[in-house]
Amino acid sequence: MAISEKITLLGAGLYKDIPNVLTLKSIPTASELDYVGGEDFYTTMLDNIFPKAIEEQCNFRNLLEIDFQWICRCLRILNYGPYYTTNVIYCPDCDQISHGEYQVNLRSVEVKTLPENFVNSIVISKDEFLDFDGDIVLQLPTIQDVINAAKDPLFVDSNGDVNMQLARLCYMIKSIGNKSNIPSPDIKFTIQNKLSSADFFVLKSRANELTDYGLRAGGKTMCPKCKSKNASFIALVDDRFFRPTMGDLRAWKADRVAEKSGGPQTGAGESRERDENISSNAPATV
Repeated sequence: MAISEKITLLGAGLYKDIPNVLTLKSIPTASELDYVGGEDFYTTMLDNIFPKAIEEQCNFRNLLEIDFQWICRCLRILNYGPYYTTNVIYCPDCDQISHGEYQVNLRSVEVKTLPENFVNSIVISKDEFLDFDGDIVLQLPTIQDVINAAKDPLFVDSNGDVNMQLARLCYMIKSIGNKSNIPSPDIKFTIQNKLSSADFFVLKSRANELTDYGLRAGGKTMCPKCKSKNASFIALVDDRFFRPTMGDLRAWKADRVAEKSGGPQTGAGESRERDENISSNAPATV
């Protein structure tokens, strides 16, 4: 039986052509995600998976990046459960890195929501710069902005690598000084030729601070070594995000059986280890 749930977008109220609430459905059984690689993950999700797994039809490429990741997280938990196997756990309490196969809970990954009455026109005042005499206005990037930035040859260095930090920044900037709707080459030229090193540092730092919303990169779990519950793991939204292990699915099944019988959800609510290499953590409410 198909399952579905409604979710409210993090950027609700900021869109003109996308509803604030979307209805997520089961990912098709014969999913392209079984074969997708990192290089075509975004395209597969936006063009093949989202249209089938989201009841409302719209241009998903206009989604803010934070909402693209939010939808992916919700689809992952809806279809495969909250458990995720990671290979690395870092514990600040014992200052140890554990390598192996560790089962963690994606619900422990927090989400930083936009503040009330947020306006997607973020001003970095000229008063914050040391030398540059102009305001810089930027917006949260759409997922299409991120895709374009990653593919823009303008930001490829001599080694063939993309300077993604600079590319993202240029695609987020909507006006600089007294100029609006500036093409990326002109923004890059202005940053590299009219901002001092100190002002470029200010720009990067303030841009990171003022756009730091959405799904965090990782969550909390139990340290396999010292058993502290303050250890952390990374769970990036990429092609591997939608590839659960059999252990992940069995833990989710145990929760579902316990929920139906009215008993405790031991798969999530009880810390456990398997072969001294598998750890889990109780889910956190987001």
